[in-house]
Amino acid sequence: MADIFDRCIHFRDEQRITSKDDLSVAERVLFDVLPIQNAGPWFQMNGNRFLQFSTNDYLGISVRPEVRGQAAEMAERFGISAPMGARPLTGTCELHLELEEKVAAFKRVESAVIFSTGAGAMMGVIGGLAKPGDLIIMDQLVHASLICGAKISGASIKYFRHNDRDNLERVLKLADPKQAKLIVVDGVYSMNGDISHLKEICDLRDMYGARLLVDDAHGNGVCGPTGRGVAELLDVEQRIDIHAGTFSKAFGTSGGFITGEKSVMFYIRSLSPSLLFTKAPSAVVTAATLKAVDLVDGAAEERTKLWQNASYLQKSLQKQGFDIGETRTPITPISLGGNRALYVADILRRKHNIFVSAVLYPAIRRGSTILRIVPTALHTSEDIDRLVRSIVTSLTEANEKLERAGGDAKSNPTIPPQGFMYNVSGL
Repeated sequence: MADIFDRCIHFRDEQRITSKDDLSVAERVLFDVLPIQNAGPWFQMNGNRFLQFSTNDYLGISVRPEVRGQAAEMAERFGISAPMGARPLTGTCELHLELEEKVAAFKRVESAVIFSTGAGAMMGVIGGLAKPGDLIIMDQLVHASLICGAKISGASIKYFRHNDRDNLERVLKLADPKQAKLIVVDGVYSMNGDISHLKEICDLRDMYGARLLVDDAHGNGVCGPTGRGVAELLDVEQRIDIHAGTFSKAFGTSGGFITGEKSVMFYIRSLSPSLLFTKAPSAVVTAATLKAVDLVDGAAEERTKLWQNASYLQKSLQKQGFDIGETRTPITPISLGGNRALYVADILRRKHNIFVSAVLYPAIRRGSTILRIVPTALHTSEDIDRLVRSIVTSLTEANEKLERAGGDAKSNPTIPPQGFMYNVSGL
């Protein structure tokens, strides 16, 4: 008799995430336990000081005393849980409405809806908006939460090759003209660091009568002259139907949001499963986020420093011969071939007191790994110099270790980073 737990019992021995030879280092890197306070460029652990390039706290907002002060004041007055209940029951308070108004103003749209988590916002907007009979057309590298939302909706799903305008048009041409269509893309792709070709996509949206949703989780606060994201950067804000994002990146708190026309936001507020059937954001987080939005809105100096650091890091890595792909944002992936990134990340932590994320399947293509480096506005050029020197040294040690173990450390191909891969139908 089949038992759904069988796959769990045999997973470690039969998993296809990484090779058995590399499993111990993968577990050490992926399941490392960090201290609670690990935001900012430096943190303390086990009596040692660690430099870190692993969080998405792009502007350093999470460590700002104003944000922490708002949270502490709310916790002192109301505890950490208030208000209790889901939004349509006892969960909505004035703070939520104030934050929604502020986010809508920041994104320059009519209305906004906030969610308890970023993933909940992405799942909830598609799961609430689309229905069986509709067609959702997604870039093959969109965030996994968007794919989950599409599956929840019951709509038909087609994928197009990453940032491939012609392939997207082919999918649109083959679609039933009577079928309601929603194009779904990321603004910034979180593993590659490249950005969506929004001008071309907006043109196709207009040509084929589709709607367009952009998840700009990593673009909000970072891209564009005032930090409103990739749509601002490319001057297409008014051509996008739904702007989505998270507070857990540049805003430094937690939760998610969607913005757009008032009637659409009301519909989502009324039917989104991840809003209706979960607890509302706490007053502690909401108050902190209200302050964070103000800080991000006025963070021109921090954005400038962030982009300076990103440029300095990426040029330094390229001078050393590293492949950083086609990133156009501070997200900096290094492709090293095979599972080298796991070994380099492990050596960086154990010998150099530096935290850098190693990423592997299912976040990227099976059989490859990358180092994912994120500079912030709080890093210095000295921090970046130390990181680059340490990566060079750690890669040499990793190659020597692989050679001693019998691996061909020099001939493994460099595999470009890819996103959360599903069967890409419609290509």
